[in-house]
Amino acid sequence: MAQIPETNTLKPRRHVLTIALEDYFQGPAFSKIISKRRWSHFESRFENNCLHVLEQLKKAGSSATFFVNSWVARTRPDLLKQVVKEGHEIALAGQRGVSFRKMKPDMLRDHCARDRELLENACGRRVLGFRVTDVWLKPADLWALEELAKDGFAYDSSVIPFLRAFSTEPWRQFIHKNEFAAGSIWEVPLSCQSFGGFMPPFAGGNYFRQYPEWFTQGLIRDWDSKLTEPLVLYFRLWDFDPNQPRLQVGSPLTEVRHYRNGERMVRTLSNLFERFKFFGIADQLNLQASPLSPRAAPAQLAEPVARTVGAKVIAKPVSIIVPCFNEQEGIPFLANNLTALREELKPEFEAEFILVDDASSDNTWDLLSRHFANSPAKLLRHEQNKGVSAAIMTGLAESQEIACSLDCDCSYDPSEMKPMLALLRDEVDMVTASPYHPNGSVLNVPGWRLGLSRCSSALYRLVTRSPMHTFTSCFRVYRRSAVVGMTLKNSGFLGVAELMGRLALDGHRIVEHPATLEVRIFGQSKMKILRTIFGHFGLLNEMAWSRYRERKAEKIPESSGLPV
Repeated sequence: MAQIPETNTLKPRRHVLTIALEDYFQGPAFSKIISKRRWSHFESRFENNCLHVLEQLKKAGSSATFFVNSWVARTRPDLLKQVVKEGHEIALAGQRGVSFRKMKPDMLRDHCARDRELLENACGRRVLGFRVTDVWLKPADLWALEELAKDGFAYDSSVIPFLRAFSTEPWRQFIHKNEFAAGSIWEVPLSCQSFGGFMPPFAGGNYFRQYPEWFTQGLIRDWDSKLTEPLVLYFRLWDFDPNQPRLQVGSPLTEVRHYRNGERMVRTLSNLFERFKFFGIADQLNLQASPLSPRAAPAQLAEPVARTVGAKVIAKPVSIIVPCFNEQEGIPFLANNLTALREELKPEFEAEFILVDDASSDNTWDLLSRHFANSPAKLLRHEQNKGVSAAIMTGLAESQEIACSLDCDCSYDPSEMKPMLALLRDEVDMVTASPYHPNGSVLNVPGWRLGLSRCSSALYRLVTRSPMHTFTSCFRVYRRSAVVGMTLKNSGFLGVAELMGRLALDGHRIVEHPATLEVRIFGQSKMKILRTIFGHFGLLNEMAWSRYRERKAEKIPESSGLPV
C-alpha cells in the first residue's frame, strides 16, 4: 500500500520537463487510424525535430526526460545516444495500443522488461522511469505501480490527478513515493491546479493547444509564485514542429486535437524555455542513470545451407503502375512504401515502378523525379488530365507481362501485392483486392464513399453475373496481354470498373484477394461524387444492354441467314 510521502527531501523550485520522443504520425489522435506496421513508411521528422529541441534546451541551460517507445529504440539508437550525450535522460514509454488494463501483472512486467532492455541497449544507460502512452492512470490502476517497482523501475510518471479522480488523496497532486512490500517507486504526476478540490489538468500537450494562452500562462505563474513543489510538464516532439505534414484522416476532432494552434504552441514553448529552468525527472529525484557495461556480441551463427545447391533463382519481372494526380503531400510516403515493397517481392520478383503523372498542377512531378531518381522507375507524364484508368492504361502499355496497379495514396497496404501475385496462375488474367469479400475489411473510410462503392459493386455483380465482390478497386494484378489492347470508354474512376466488367463479360478468369481498405492519409480524394454516381448508372446500363445483345445473338441459329 502506498504511504503518504515526504516531499521536502526533493530539490525545490526546479521545474520538470518531459518530452515524448515520437513522430507526428504516432500522435494519440491517430492511434486508432494509423497502424504501427505502416510507421516506417512515413516521411520521418522526429530526428530533425529532436536535434532542434536539443539545441533549444542547450541555449536555455535546461535538460529534460525523453520518453521513448520501442519502435524509436529499434530504428534510431544513434539518436538516443545523442540525447544522452547532450545531458538528458531516456525513459521508457509504453507501446501505443497495448493497454496494461487488459494485462495480468506478470504480463505487464514481462512487457516492460522486454522493452526496457531494448531501450537500454539502444541508449547505453540504465532506464529508471516509465510512462504509459494511451491512457493516464486512475485510482483503480495504481496496482501497476507495484508491478513496476518489482521490475526495478525507480519512478513512474503516468498519473494526472484529473478533476476529482484523486480528491480523497490530495497529496497525489505532487511528486510522492509509494512504498510496497516488494519495494518503492516514485510517482511523478503531471501538474494540475487545485480549485476547491477540483483539479483541471494543464500540464502541457493538448491542454496547451486547447486552452486560451492567457489561462495556461496564468496557471503557471500562479504555481510558480505560490508553491515550492516543482511544476511537471509534458510535451511531444511534434509539438515543436508547426510545419509537419497534414494527415487527412479522422474526424474534425482529430484535426483539432493534433493541429490546432500549432504556431502558438511553438511560441509558448520558446517562452517557457526563456522564463524557467527545467530538469529531467532523474535529476529532480537525485537518481543516477548509470552507464551500462558493454555486452558481449552474440555468437555468429553458421550461414544456412541453401536447399537447392547450385540452383539459381530467376526473378520474374513485374511492373508496378501508380497513377498520380496532385499528390505532392503523399509522395514521400509512397516512395517509402514502394521501396519496402520491392524488397518484400525479392527474390521471386524483380519490380520496376511505372509512375504516371496525370497532368498534376502541383509539385507532384518534381517530387516523383526527386524521390525515384535512384530507383528502377519509369516516369511518364500526361500533358492533359485524363483520369485514373487512363493513367493505368498508359502504364500497362509500357509494362512487363505481369503488371500491378495501386493507388498513390496507398489506401491498400502495398505488402498485400505479394500474395496477390501468387494468385496469378496460368489460367488467371486478373487478381483484384477486395475489401467487400467476406474475409476483407474496411477501416475508417467515410460512409458515403463506402456506401457508393459497395452499391456499385453489387450492381456490377448482378449485371455481369460475376461472383466478384469488388469492382471499384485500383489495387490489382494484371496479365498485360489480356488488357493492353482494350479501349476504355471511361478514362476516370469509372474506367476501373469498366475494365473489370468487360473482362468478366468476355469470360476472363478473375480472382479476388481479401484485403483491407483504409482511409486516405494524405491529400484529398479526386472523385466527383455526383458525376461518379450517374456515371456508374450509365456504365451499368451499357453493360446490361451488351449482355442482352450477346444472349440474343446466341439464340439466333447460324443457318437462319439473319445477320448476327
